[in-house]
Amino acid sequence: MSASATRAGRGAATPLQRVVPFGIGLLAVVQLGTAAWMLLWPHGFHNSVGAFGPYNGHYLRDAMTLFAGIGIALALSLRWPALRTGALTAATAAIGLHAVNHWVDLTDDLPGTGAGIVGALSQTSLTLVAGLLLYASATAPGDPPDDR
Repeated sequence: MSASATRAGRGAATPLQRVVPFGIGLLAVVQLGTAAWMLLWPHGFHNSVGAFGPYNGHYLRDAMTLFAGIGIALALSLRWPALRTGALTAATAAIGLHAVNHWVDLTDDLPGTGAGIVGALSQTSLTLVAGLLLYASATAPGDPPDDR
């Protein structure tokens, strides 16, 4: 047991802590996949889940860069575990704020799209997953290994 685990009074990793890398990988895929959808098929993204007002390519690319940045940070934290808690903190905050935005604009989506409720529920679910992974990562015993 490392000195930091002893000081914190923590023992072996819990089952939740053992699935953190898998969960981070899934979150990274969702964020990078969403960014790719926005980049490669922006009108399709807008018409499916981004249908809040008229199409605006600039704002869509702005959002795409945020999704990509979060996905990249999460993916890099799989290679360098010391980055996990920070990447998960940023992801939880960004996704959580995105969820709040969808709840605020719940009925402002274009008629017939369902973008408001789909976005609110999906982003809330992702926030809960990211928050649970953050908790598990931040309370993991010891220091993360450096796999150099």
